[in-house]
Amino acid sequence: MAKRKSIPGRPEQAGQQANSTDPASGRKAVDKMARTGIPRLKGEHYPFGEQGRSHHSFGELFDVEIFEVKARQDQAARMAAAKKRRRAAGIHTYPPPQESLDLHGCTLEEAEVKTRAFLERADLGGLQTVRIITGKGLHSPGGKAVLPGATEQQLRLMKQEGRIVAFQWEKKVKSRSGALLVYL
Repeated sequence: MAKRKSIPGRPEQAGQQANSTDPASGRKAVDKMARTGIPRLKGEHYPFGEQGRSHHSFGELFDVEIFEVKARQDQAARMAAAKKRRRAAGIHTYPPPQESLDLHGCTLEEAEVKTRAFLERADLGGLQTVRIITGKGLHSPGGKAVLPGATEQQLRLMKQEGRIVAFQWEKKVKSRSGALLVYL
């Protein structure tokens, strides 16, 4: 029979043989292993059928704080996503635009008057979603769009007054969109 290689802290180093028949010597070896904190290897022989308990806490083997931080981050991300879904659900329950107002060719003053009148009429008519087409300003004198910014500002004021629930650019970005969706 080949001699086993000696591992520090194992029964062999303590002057004991792993296959000893003396129960006391086996227990002493197990006790020494417990004191030195050396875990048993998978499949290692336990003298006399004794199953030693783990001598390391979970926190010593794994950094528990890392797991706790990761769990808190995951929970915060789930809560933020749920909050975002709840906030967006209000607008997503609205129907597609039911009427549209085209402001092409209007001056700034005309556009403001038409927008306010259109939204008041739509609200009285029980409409929930309307579209206001401002255009991108590609053919504006000087090449600078005036109506998109002015209409957006007017809608912000109307939202603060409580006349509309929300508004957004139809393609989500002002520069790529020439129309606003207004939720009444």
